[in-house]
Amino acid sequence: MRMRAVAIATAVVTASVGTGFTVAAAASGSETHKAGTVSADSGQRGIKWFQAKHHLHATGKADAATTKALQKAPVSELRQAFRSPTDLGPAEKENARTVIGVGKGGNIPEQGQVIALMTAMQESKFVNYTTPVDHDSLGIFQQRPSTGWGTPEQITDVPTSTKSFYGIAPFGSNPGLIQIPNWQNRPPGEVAQAVQGSAYPDRYAQWEGFARDFLAQEGPSVPPIS
Repeated sequence: MRMRAVAIATAVVTASVGTGFTVAAAASGSETHKAGTVSADSGQRGIKWFQAKHHLHATGKADAATTKALQKAPVSELRQAFRSPTDLGPAEKENARTVIGVGKGGNIPEQGQVIALMTAMQESKFVNYTTPVDHDSLGIFQQRPSTGWGTPEQITDVPTSTKSFYGIAPFGSNPGLIQIPNWQNRPPGEVAQAVQGSAYPDRYAQWEGFARDFLAQEGPSVPPIS
């Protein structure tokens, strides 16, 4: 993960989630939690729970204010917000299923699918950012056009950006998963870092259990995506 500074509070962040669903929200540091929507003390988790805890408008969608709070949140709090795959919203869940489907379509072993899920969970919580959060980073893997990951259109298309991460896209200048030497036998977090080149290399590993649980729950029903 390349840690992203969030656009200033007057910017507009657009998150494209799932297949064709797009949400645009004006950032506002003064946005407050809508009473009665969800309580931070309730059994619910995920983005909406996180928003309630930070007194943000609890929409369950990652607007700029939410993104800023997520980037600043300590690891312990993020682990509370996303305890299990059931804490993903419908659109984020669909993006995660796409990561599995592309892996199946590309004959990527399950270990590789786990690494991809871990990486996207750390980078974006499976929110597909179509407007940069920092510099020119986009998509669920926070890939940058300026560093060879493809065009903005390619990076913000979830199946295409996932192919780039796996190293099976017919474009791009960066090594993907299958180009990392001995990736099958190395620690998953280490492999994620080898692909991403994060300033915080130790943060991928925390999502391995989450990724394996998601793959076990959702994988059998996901068709291959070619």
